[in-house]
Amino acid sequence: MIRHLLQTLRLLGISLLAGATWVAHRPAELPKVAATSTAKVDDLLDIMRQTTIKRAAVMEISEADLNRHLATTLAGKIPGMLGGWVTFDGARLDLEPGNARLILIWKIKGYTRTASVDLAISRNDNDFRVEVLRGAYGHLQMPRGMMRPLYPSLEALAEVLDPEIRALFLMNQITIAKDKLVLDPRFPPA
Repeated sequence: MIRHLLQTLRLLGISLLAGATWVAHRPAELPKVAATSTAKVDDLLDIMRQTTIKRAAVMEISEADLNRHLATTLAGKIPGMLGGWVTFDGARLDLEPGNARLILIWKIKGYTRTASVDLAISRNDNDFRVEVLRGAYGHLQMPRGMMRPLYPSLEALAEVLDPEIRALFLMNQITIAKDKLVLDPRFPPA
C-alpha cells in the first residue's frame, strides 16, 4: 500500500517537473519593435542628454522607441563552445504603470527562449535604485530569488547600456507609465 502511494507521489512529482519544463520553454510574448522608417533614426542618448542640460520640459519616450533603441544597440554572441548553437537575440521592454518588464531573448538551435525580470525604480535622496521584483523563465513565473542565474546577463546588459543608464539617472524624476517612460529633468520647486 505504502509502496503504491510512494510511486504515485513520484509520478506526480515527475509530471509537475515536466509541466514546469514545458511552461519554461514556451517563450514569452514579445513587445513590438517600432518600425524603422527611412527618416534618420533619433539618437535616444543624445536627446536625453540635451533634455537634462536644458531642464525645460518633461520628456516622454514610448515603449516602441525604447525597444527600437535596444534592437539597434544590442548584439551579442555567446563565447566558447556554446557560441555555435546559442546566440543572444536582444532585449525588449514592456512598460506597465510602476514597473518595467525586461525580456532577454536567446536563440538556441534556432528556437526562441526568453527570460524576463520585472524592475521597479525608486529614488532615495540623490540616488536611484533599481530593484528586481520577480521574473519568469518563458511563461514560468518565479520569485526574485530564483532569478539569480540571470544576474550575470543583467550586469553585462547594464555595462553595454551604461551611457544610457547614466543619462537616465541624471533626471530628477523617472516615472514608468503604460507603454511610456516619463522623464522630468526639472529642478523640484523650493
